[in-house]
Amino acid sequence: MATLQIRLDDSLQRRAKEVASGMGLDLSTAVRLFLVRMVAENGLPFQPHAHPFYRSARRADLKRSLARLRGGRTESGSPDEAEGKTE
Repeated sequence: MATLQIRLDDSLQRRAKEVASGMGLDLSTAVRLFLVRMVAENGLPFQPHAHPFYRSARRADLKRSLARLRGGRTESGSPDEAEGKTE
């Protein structure tokens, strides 16, 4: 039998324990179930994806806004409004 040791934020551990407990599991059993599914599916048992907030267009907008702020230009509104792209 092997032992798995991981580091995680205290808050994440507490919240994960609460979720597992709500399903009648301890955290070790929940992690073991995750690993069993990962091996059975030969991959992650869920499909990871990026949150829409982090799409490349958003990052470009944020970089432009930051450059304007650093240049002393402050504006309110969306990046599209600042670029004159609104209808």
